[in-house]
Amino acid sequence: IQFMPATARSLGTTIEELEKMTAAEQLDFVEKYFAPRKGKLLTIEDAYMAVLYPKAIGKGRDFVLFEKGSVQYKQNIGLDADGDGKITVGEASRKVSERLGTASINDVVELKKGDKGAAVESLQDEMIDLGYLTLEQKKTGAGTFGGKTESALKAFQKDVALKDTGVLDLPTQAALRQLNDGVKKGSSGGVVRVLQQKLVSKKFLTQAEMNTGVGVFGGKTQVALIQFQIKNKLEPNGILSDETFRVLFKTPAPFVPVSTNLNNPDINTVLPMDGEGFTTYNREPNGADQYGTALVINAIVALAREWFLLHPEILLQFGDISRKGGGEFEGHTSHKNGRDADVRPLRRDNRLDPVSVGEIAYDSIRTEELVKLILNRHPKATIFFNDQRLINKKLTQQAAGHHNHLHIRFS
Repeated sequence: IQFMPATARSLGTTIEELEKMTAAEQLDFVEKYFAPRKGKLLTIEDAYMAVLYPKAIGKGRDFVLFEKGSVQYKQNIGLDADGDGKITVGEASRKVSERLGTASINDVVELKKGDKGAAVESLQDEMIDLGYLTLEQKKTGAGTFGGKTESALKAFQKDVALKDTGVLDLPTQAALRQLNDGVKKGSSGGVVRVLQQKLVSKKFLTQAEMNTGVGVFGGKTQVALIQFQIKNKLEPNGILSDETFRVLFKTPAPFVPVSTNLNNPDINTVLPMDGEGFTTYNREPNGADQYGTALVINAIVALAREWFLLHPEILLQFGDISRKGGGEFEGHTSHKNGRDADVRPLRRDNRLDPVSVGEIAYDSIRTEELVKLILNRHPKATIFFNDQRLINKKLTQQAAGHHNHLHIRFS
């Protein structure tokens, strides 16, 4: 146990006295240190900030601790994961969060067969997004942890080299959280190692390259992943998103009944490439990936028009919706019925570029405003987006890979 001299004195001891104590005696002083903050440390980040920088408690993952040019930054330069000259709470506590496998007190509850409730339904949605469960399977027992959910979870656990218990335990939560946060350059841990092994087996990464940083997502892993994405016609962003995960692990596409999703004449309206308050990104020729029902397309256009009245300084950016007629959509388990639409979160600099939760450029305030606007106009809509602050407010739901886009599911 290490304390700064001043901290030790404030606790009624000294570092010299602490060195002579047993571990149990030292832990008494650790308890004394944390006691005044009881009930306030609701995340791993906050707990770590209580040790590193108490003023940052409750400020969130994006709060900037140190900037380039300061003594503190120089002392902690290794924590600047993205090399932007700023160290945030999220970056400072990243390794601790990944090793402990949980970032919130709400995540430590294990789920198993027989359990019921919203947490189970959230798990089922995770399994759908990763391709281990179908929407039709979920409908047979939404919110109920039955045999199908257990089998899906076991398959996921096996794929990411975890013990396939079929229980949503802490290691499994850690793996899902890594995927939700976005496995990318700077990440480390179990999922990264499995990713590297997959890239080696598919000959996008050599074993020698992997051996230079096993379990560490560095430049070689990023290049290999981008090459894989390009070959498989995925967005070449170097991030292990849910779409990339499904293709990489060759998860079978879920069965979609012809009567509900395939050759649906109602899915016949394409979103314009640009319009008042919006534009599109990664659009296929003639908008082949941006078909929806007339009601949904009109809702998107109306939403963008209203957004433009509020924020003419930045356009909304819409991505995948559905194929004409619905049905299978490569890289997606949803986006089959003309009711799902992807939209990018907003950036602070107003650039029409991608951005992820946790990045300095991510504008959490205007993104929350967008979410509220959507739900105000479409109360029955569901939005999947991994901003923990919005999830805590019950505005969005967590889903694997949804750290860099909002997935709107219109009713």
